[in-house]
Amino acid sequence: MTHALHVWADNIPVAVIEHEGRDDQWGLRYAPPWLADAQAFPLSPALPLRHAVHASATIKRFIEHLLPEGRALDVVVAYKGLTKTNVFGLIWALGAETAGALRFTGDAATAATDATTKASTPREIPLSELDDRIAQREQVPLTVWDGQVRMSVAGLQDKLLVYIDKPLVDGGRLFLVDGQQLASTHILKPDTGNPKTPHLAVNEHFCMSLARRMGLPVAEVDLLRTPRPVLVVRRFDRTVQHTGDQVQVQRLHIIDACQACDLPVSYKYERHLGNAPEVRNIRDGVSYEKLFACADLSGNKASTRLAMLRWALFQFLIGNSDAHGKNFSFFVRPGGLLEPSPWYDLVSVLQYQGFDTELAMAYGDVFEHDAVSPFALADFATRCGIDRKLLRREGQRLAKLAETAAMAQAQAADYEEDEQAFVQGIASFVAQQAQRLTRLVADAASIKAEYL
Repeated sequence: MTHALHVWADNIPVAVIEHEGRDDQWGLRYAPPWLADAQAFPLSPALPLRHAVHASATIKRFIEHLLPEGRALDVVVAYKGLTKTNVFGLIWALGAETAGALRFTGDAATAATDATTKASTPREIPLSELDDRIAQREQVPLTVWDGQVRMSVAGLQDKLLVYIDKPLVDGGRLFLVDGQQLASTHILKPDTGNPKTPHLAVNEHFCMSLARRMGLPVAEVDLLRTPRPVLVVRRFDRTVQHTGDQVQVQRLHIIDACQACDLPVSYKYERHLGNAPEVRNIRDGVSYEKLFACADLSGNKASTRLAMLRWALFQFLIGNSDAHGKNFSFFVRPGGLLEPSPWYDLVSVLQYQGFDTELAMAYGDVFEHDAVSPFALADFATRCGIDRKLLRREGQRLAKLAETAAMAQAQAADYEEDEQAFVQGIASFVAQQAQRLTRLVADAASIKAEYL
């Protein structure tokens, strides 16, 4: 039996997705008014607007990328009575509030009804209640409130989607929203409390704030104290519009690099089969080469490649070995042109011991951070179509900025006494990396082309 889900951008019908469960066959039909709209965009480059038939597997892959992973997915499965393999059922259950512009409903009239129905009062979350819930999250998952699962953003880490009515420094309040009448504006990421990854929320706040100090495009972040530290990330795929007493949250369509490349979630790492000797040379997942190739789908190829180069070098500076294919995203503009979005999920993973710190994407053929050499960076640049003089110039520019900005960020008033030594450690690490990167890119630029 075939079932259908209606896809919306705000309250505008975009498409209908059909699913035949027994054979797991998917279909996609764009709405005729959407096809006629000059501002229309495809769901992804692999699902173009004017195409008679879209591949079933491609449709399913696109949907899978909108779903949570790990424990967050386990929670959805348990509370919704579904299985992990029931992708259609999962997006039906969670599709009201996904990443990007799209909403998924089973009723063709649902969105129109929401637009004309008086909005119910959003559910406020006092800080004391949030703190209690964080303390109890092993017993009651943080994504479940009032008996409902409140999350459908991809990723492994504990997250909660909320609407914040004004800046936190001005007394902003947190509200749960259903994604129907009011969309979320922020993502809350409480500290894990895991002794193996101490100060994780502070780590991410430091790295994100460092990027901002350096003038790099990054999502806005803040630290909320409940008094437990909670990273608050402002969603860049949302804009808030005020008309009198009315508030409207507009959604912007984004896709990640895996979706842009039409690859499964499991391909977010370049070595998607792992690093065991018998499979380590199989590298079909997202690589820097595949990522940079996405620039051909953008309106300004040169600026897109430059943004990607800066992103790759910044990951080296902070020691983020987990910078994978779902950690770089694009806005999808009218007609389907891609534009790099602000950065997110920036963490100095190398601060923690006892973890596999193999690079998610290799520089050339090198997957070990400490083994990155001038040749590896020159090879990386060649594969990605980057002039090595540009690599040297940008590498040395970012290194100089990072060394100063890291020390300044470590002195920021955001961090409490027990966190200060930790951020000082990250700052010292970044300073060492900056000096190392300065030497590496200089030597990479001098390697003869015939050796590459």
